[in-house]
Amino acid sequence: MLELVSGIFDLFNCIMRYIYSILFVVMLAGCGSGSGTDTRIFEALQKLDAGSMIVDIEIDGKKFYPLDLPFKGSITINELAFFVNLRNPEGGNIVISIEDEDWYKAESKKIQFEEAMPLSGHLYGSLLVGRRTNTDGEGYLLKEGYFEIKQMNQEACIITINGVLKNPFNDEITKPINGYIVWKKPPSLDPKTTGAYFFN
Repeated sequence: MLELVSGIFDLFNCIMRYIYSILFVVMLAGCGSGSGTDTRIFEALQKLDAGSMIVDIEIDGKKFYPLDLPFKGSITINELAFFVNLRNPEGGNIVISIEDEDWYKAESKKIQFEEAMPLSGHLYGSLLVGRRTNTDGEGYLLKEGYFEIKQMNQEACIITINGVLKNPFNDEITKPINGYIVWKKPPSLDPKTTGAYFFN
């Protein structure tokens, strides 16, 4: 009887060690992915001059905008909304918004999407990306996934994006998106006038 109990106990320990090993590997994989993006964002901040930005976005596994093409933009911010409009010289355009009363008081500024609509119970907002092509324009809405404003103050505006886009005129056209926007010391973010909405 003691041998049976001992055998069951050993088997249980073996199973638990196996489960812990799997969980540990999964945790490391998740941390590695996040830390990679964080490292690239940190490196971007070190390289950028005040007022300049990097828009590093991949759509369908390819850079959607050339990294050496400068973006300029504006940020509008108040107690009801956060609105970013970015453009480059070749017709690239990104529009990101949060529209919700007291949005800046939310613990997380991450907006999750499902079927191109923010999930109920979360902040409301939208994300559009586009560019001019030789024949026409190419643009998408965020269908699934999220965008998150990770930092917004006089030092930097940092936004990360991950999910699936859709063509607004053809629901059958979808493409994965992944990337980030780093804007160092945006000139329109003045602590005296917009400091009440800052976070990091």
